[in-house]
Amino acid sequence: MPNIIENTLFYEEFGNGPAMLLLHGFLENRKMWMSFVPELSKKHRLILVDLPGHGKSDVLKGAQTLALMAEEIKKLVDHLQLKDLKFVGHSMGGYVALAYAQRFPDDISGICLLNSTPKADTAERVALREHGITVAKKNYHALVSMSVANLFSQHLRSRFTEVIQITKQEALQTPLEGYINSQKAMAIRDDSTEFWKNGSFKKMMILGAHDTLIRAEDLKNEFMEYDVQIDVLEGGHMLTIENFKGVLAILKQF
Repeated sequence: MPNIIENTLFYEEFGNGPAMLLLHGFLENRKMWMSFVPELSKKHRLILVDLPGHGKSDVLKGAQTLALMAEEIKKLVDHLQLKDLKFVGHSMGGYVALAYAQRFPDDISGICLLNSTPKADTAERVALREHGITVAKKNYHALVSMSVANLFSQHLRSRFTEVIQITKQEALQTPLEGYINSQKAMAIRDDSTEFWKNGSFKKMMILGAHDTLIRAEDLKNEFMEYDVQIDVLEGGHMLTIENFKGVLAILKQF
């Protein structure tokens, strides 16, 4: 059932049971989770959210940060009276989930970082985001089209040609302002490494073996000694498409 919270945040609900809030990544929207709904909603109350500046949710006014995104999610959580939340965050959605957990720890029972990391951007990554903003202002369509294709592992792209085109079309629904604000927010996000290592909630990471943005083996080596379940699956940054069955199987056990 679709709803809007305070005229800014769009979300949909499916199923009954313990609450699981699904957060999409950069240039995505809640629709990315639709293929997971039939199975996950059998045992969970799923809440699919369009993050600010994406999908049907408004762009936040003024400077945007992950903390402000988390505060928007908090309004929704309080509105729905959700408790013992599990978050599943893809890429940027994982960053928002971490920002939420650090500010509202009593709401959280678990976080799954899907193609995501608790680590802050490197200087190189920040520079790439700044370059992306510059290019986006000149030719947004071309930039988004190229960026989406590069998220898929190179050796699997030919298998997902049609899906990649659909993913590009969805990405282009994100307004330029939403793109810019989110890039800036991710570039200045806090490093959450120690929080992730020491958090008392259930922690899970699903990583792509061929993800060019998130180095799976490095993260596995760093966090394997801590209370974190880590699964590295075949695929790139778009595991929800490239390895749907593998991701679904893990999330059903989350």
